[in-house]
Amino acid sequence: MPIGSLATVFDGPHATPKKTEAGPWFLSISSLREGRLDLAESAHLSEADFAKWTRRVTPEEGDLLFSYETRLGAAALMPSGVRACLGRRMGLLRPNKERVDQRFLLYAYLGPDFQQEISARAVRGATVDRIPIAEIATWPLRVPPLSEQRAIAEVLGVLDDKIAVNERIADASLVLAEALYVRDSACEQGWHEVALLDTATWKSGGTPKTSEASYWGGDIPWISAASLKSPWLDDSERRVTRLGAENGTRLVPAGTIIFVVRGMSLISEFRVGLTQLEVAFGQDCKALIPHRGVDPVVLLLALRSRAQDILGLVDTAGHGTGRLGTDRIEKLRIKLPDRGTGTAFTKTVRSLAQRASAAKRENHTLAELRNTLLPQLITGKIRVEDAVRVVEDAES
Repeated sequence: MPIGSLATVFDGPHATPKKTEAGPWFLSISSLREGRLDLAESAHLSEADFAKWTRRVTPEEGDLLFSYETRLGAAALMPSGVRACLGRRMGLLRPNKERVDQRFLLYAYLGPDFQQEISARAVRGATVDRIPIAEIATWPLRVPPLSEQRAIAEVLGVLDDKIAVNERIADASLVLAEALYVRDSACEQGWHEVALLDTATWKSGGTPKTSEASYWGGDIPWISAASLKSPWLDDSERRVTRLGAENGTRLVPAGTIIFVVRGMSLISEFRVGLTQLEVAFGQDCKALIPHRGVDPVVLLLALRSRAQDILGLVDTAGHGTGRLGTDRIEKLRIKLPDRGTGTAFTKTVRSLAQRASAAKRENHTLAELRNTLLPQLITGKIRVEDAVRVVEDAES
């Protein structure tokens, strides 16, 4: 059926308001992550601008948000309890609930058939590709009867709900570990100050030639400023082969700290993570392999506790993006527990880190299962009853 018979299409504003510290959200296409809305990538705007930016439409719970430029194919459902306006390059589909289940609409949008429609019908530009908003209502979308839509959405929704629970577990574990670090490191006894330079071996990364096919598509995650969005680094959209890792980048083992030293993100955010397995990393990042006696989790918490101070060291003059020179950050003073008194603390925060990392790893498995079932359910290659058994087996 044409999308226009299932939902009403709305366009977002073609400008960006002044950002504020608080207020309604101004949604960014960067917030559309793996079928969910991650507000960490969005900004706030004033109440006055909110009234102006919602003249066309105010996003409501259950609306499908999508990117019509740059990140084509990305989409998420608008959650409840969020006051927000559409950002630049973002559109909205408001489902007709008598014809389409809102969760099914999201899964169908993310499914292979409609992703191929997007690829085939997108307008190729000199700088970015885009979806012609005026035409998307005529594009076809495969839909079964409403009852079957709901059944498919229910099966896939179980996996997404579990993924959301794991995300909350991981976030809560990290918040607790950070709070424990701040509390305990404030003690005068049992802790000592040290320069960051003296805690680890420093490594610089690199990028294998993108034109060399044999360097890419392997099984080694390649961490860059764009992909370093989690404190637990065990996967990436781009992967390199062993040959690629030996020709242009650098491999580092599990337990390595990687942080961003160049890019637009450094202007407002210090991104740092701990590798859970061997990875390669790009030239826009720096790696620290902790010295013997320096626990990687504690070093990660120490750096995260100084995030605002580190951002103050970023150079933004003359090149429009942030740069964090080694000479600026290597002298940073951090607090670490003494070897004799830090055992209990280190054991506690390491346990919390392992809980968070395990939740993230399970989410990779659940997401792969969801992405495998989604196209088969949407196209009718697998029955709902069979998919239910697969999901139940995964949960047991």
